[in-house]
Amino acid sequence: MAKKVRKIRTGRPPKEVSDGIFDKILDIALGLFTTQGFTATSIEQLALTCGSGKHTIYRRFESKTDLFLAVMEFQKRKFFDLLVRIECKKENPLETLKESCRRLLELIVSDEIVDFYRMTISEVEHIPKIASNLQCERNPSFLRILDLVISSQKSKDLSQMDPNFLTTQLLQVMTGYPLSEVLLGSKEFSSHSKRSKYFEKAWILFIKGAGNTKRKKVRKRPI
Repeated sequence: MAKKVRKIRTGRPPKEVSDGIFDKILDIALGLFTTQGFTATSIEQLALTCGSGKHTIYRRFESKTDLFLAVMEFQKRKFFDLLVRIECKKENPLETLKESCRRLLELIVSDEIVDFYRMTISEVEHIPKIASNLQCERNPSFLRILDLVISSQKSKDLSQMDPNFLTTQLLQVMTGYPLSEVLLGSKEFSSHSKRSKYFEKAWILFIKGAGNTKRKKVRKRPI
């Protein structure tokens, strides 16, 4: 009886396999860049850690700089995926906005994000493209919060001022200040209770400044 000849797959892998390899490379590169920095991380080391050849990486990224920028986008996507798990409550978008901001604060001061930002900022001088890549307006998380701000304006819970301005100020108080403080070594956000106290104060400040003061109060009917 003739033996069956095993077919050897040639050419490029299927799309789902290729996507898996792509994400694996980015995930491992993220860890190496974060712990070692851009300069100390080599394509050879990345290929060895991934268990693949250098050609597999260079087929997807022209240079280490291109890889680094792709890693930044990959981290943004991971950050955004965690944020969008909060379901938007159409009947109360302001509450969804509040919970999203609470989640943002927790994420932005996490060790993974702080270490990534610290490493990224240190490389701006060598890779100028990083600066534009970090701009809030191009961040999917910014767009997510912007959508919730606009929804809250439509429900008359927030004033009708420029939603982009409102979103920028909200993110500054919820993520900008906390991140900069942690990067400078502050212990203000070192525990969940400290973060919760800060969040509640920051949220009240935002609502007092951006809340719709003209919204009519609903009178309670006497029992």
